[in-house]
Parts: sequence; C-alpha cells; structure tokens
Amino acid sequence: MLSSAATSLTLLGRHLERADHLARILGVHVALSLDRTDEPGPEFWIRFMELAGWRGSSTGRREEAVEMVIAGTLGPSVRASIAAARLAAQAVRPSVPSELYEQVNALHWRAQEHRFQPDLYPFLMDVQMSVRLVDGLLEDAMSHDEARDFVRLGKFVERAANVTSIVTRKSAELADSPEDALEWTAVLKSCFAFESYQARYPGGVTPEQVIECLLLDRTLPRSARFSTSTALDSVTRIEGSARRSKPVRLLTRLKAMYQEANTDSIAEHPLDFDAECRVLLRQLEVALRETYFHPSKVPASVAGEEGRGMPQQQ
Repeated sequence: MLSSAATSLTLLGRHLERADHLARILGVHVALSLDRTDEPGPEFWIRFMELAGWRGSSTGRREEAVEMVIAGTLGPSVRASIAAARLAAQAVRPSVPSELYEQVNALHWRAQEHRFQPDLYPFLMDVQMSVRLVDGLLEDAMSHDEARDFVRLGKFVERAANVTSIVTRKSAELADSPEDALEWTAVLKSCFAFESYQARYPGGVTPEQVIECLLLDRTLPRSARFSTSTALDSVTRIEGSARRSKPVRLLTRLKAMYQEANTDSIAEHPLDFDAECRVLLRQLEVALRETYFHPSKVPASVAGEEGRGMPQQQ
C-alpha cells in the first residue's frame, strides 16, 4: 500500500476516535458541573481543558471551555477532528465504502454549521452516534483487508492513549478524595463504559475497580488493554506473522505493560504509569512514520498534544 494511503486511513480512524472522545468527555463534564452540589470553580474547567489536550490553558469558565473544545483551532476540538477525518477520507475514497465517506462528509457539514448553544447535548450525541455508524460501516461494509487494519490501528492506539490519560489523571486528581463516586462515575461515562462496569461490578463505583475495568480488562472494547491488543493485531495482519518490525515490538511492550500492571501500583503512582505509556507512544509514533508513513509530509504531533502516537495530515 502507498504510504500516503496508509497515512490517510490511519488518520481517518484516529480523528474519528478523537472527535468521539472529545464530544463524550465534554458532555460528561458539563453534566458533572451541573450535578454537583458545590459550584465548580475555575480549577474544574482548567483541569478539564488539560484532559481534553489543551496543555497550559487558563480557561476557567464553562462557556469558554465548551467553545474551545467544540470549535477551537489552537488545540484538539470536535470540529477540527471531524474536518481532519473528512480530509483523510477524501484522500482514500476508492478504499472505503461510499456510504462511509458520505456519513463522514455529512457529519463534517453538520459540525461546521452547528451553533452549539443552547443545543449542546443533541449536537454531542449526534457526533457520537455518527461515529458509531461509521464504525458499523467499517466492520460490515468494508473488506477486512489492509485498508481496514490501518483505520483500526489509528482508532485503537488513539483510544488506548485517551483512556489511559483520563484514568491516570483522574486518579491523581482524586487521590485525596477516593470515595467521590460522582467523579469516578464520570470517568466511566467519559470512556463509554458505565453500563459495562455496572454489569461486572454490582457493588458500586470504587477507584480500584474503575482502574481494573478501564485499563486492565482484556475483554472490554473500551479498555486500554483491549485497545492496545487490537492495535497490535492490526499491525500483525498488515505485516504478516513472520515479520517483527519496530511497531510490532513497541505495541507488544505496550500490551505487556497493561497485562503485567496491577491496580494497586497504578493507583499509588498513576502519573508514573501514564508517563511510561507516553514514552512508548512517542517511540511508536516515530516507528510508524518510519515504517508506513511519508516522513517528509507527516509532522510528529498534533497541536496541543505531545506524543499521542499518530501523525497529523498536512
């Protein structure tokens, strides 16, 4: 496969997952700010902006945070991610079903035209459900070949990074108040895993069980361990089982981190665990560019997100 096609397919999966992630965490945190008995101060929204990938943001008001995460241009935003996904899909239209491209294109124009206040919730749900529809078309209407594997590679590496960041940052933030069930419930909802958690852990929401569910569960599609394993499977199919490239070796190491970790060690040093993951993701970023992508046209990272593991299309 041409490096340009591999780049675009990977970016399609990556940016759709990013749009879904940003829409979900924004909706959850807006609801959380309204559900709390105490009015969240500026620090709540500053921490949220960090979680959304806006490093060093001083935004302390809900209205500003909503506007930036939906339509901002200086960092990751829902609108920018959807536009990037559409650009990637345009570049590989012969490789994806026409229905898939049409859904991405339609979502792009709805996002461009939408005025998110006061109809925030319907817009965010539209983004999430549209991405679910594209996922379904990817699985049921697209050949399970190399093109599909590149889309899944971008999607699941992005998901693993996002879930790990949420869980570890929230673990560090809530270290002094581990019994805050409302906050930990928000973590589960931010990762689209609340009902899956309830089905498995009927005794209530606890930090240790949330960490186990979202980082270490090998069967939950929203967990970091499952996502890393699926990304590794995609690379293995792309290359064939006989080849042991650097991306395969790095994803194997990342998968082993989740397999060998335990909830107590992560809960005790969450940011250290996140830092270890980010080191491997930065190395994976370089390895993917060198192995599959055109290095002269693909810079190392997205604005506002250092070391997230995927290229940005020019």
